[in-house]
Amino acid sequence: MIEFKDVHLQYPYDEFELLKGVSFTFTDGINVLLADTQSGKTSICRLLLKEVSATSGRIYVDGKEISSITNANLDILYLPNNPVFFEKRSILYNIAYPLKVRKADKRQRLAIALQRAERFGFDVKERVNKLSLERRKILAIARGTTVERKIVIWDDFFEGCSPDSVRKAFSLFNATHICVTSDPKLAMGNAVVLDGGKTVFQGNAETARQKVQALQWLADSLRSN
Repeated sequence: MIEFKDVHLQYPYDEFELLKGVSFTFTDGINVLLADTQSGKTSICRLLLKEVSATSGRIYVDGKEISSITNANLDILYLPNNPVFFEKRSILYNIAYPLKVRKADKRQRLAIALQRAERFGFDVKERVNKLSLERRKILAIARGTTVERKIVIWDDFFEGCSPDSVRKAFSLFNATHICVTSDPKLAMGNAVVLDGGKTVFQGNAETARQKVQALQWLADSLRSN
């Protein structure tokens, strides 16, 4: 379980506060964070990845303050909309890289990487820089499945995807999922809605969709007046 308690965030180069005291909980299992563009979605990810620290407030992971937990023990797989790879290396090298970092036996790395390449439909002779964005995302998932993870963060990863395909991707990992998106159709599991840097809802997916639609209606009506 991940808890945000009255978390504020203001970047030193900005004049405004991006997160204005958000409080919510990501439960074990499936979580979807719904927020509009520039509403702090990726900043929530950066806080969990410990790339930035909250201006004030606390973040707890399984009851421990996140600042006291090493990145290795957090064990987060981060999957952004445009995954990063070693462009000049082979698909096999990229899939096996998490195992290389963990100093797994070379034969084991190769065997697992070959199995994942076959499972996800990759020709190991393909070059990463020749892949479409969709195939790069599949490669990121293949790479991510080579080691067990506690938390998987999908940061706008499922843009344009159906809920069924999202559920299928979730099923590949025995982990806590945090899907960060602005698409209310992807609301499922435990849903959190942010608006204007504040938490406006946490609960079931259907109510979350209704909340987002109401917020969108308000935004559209203000633009038209």
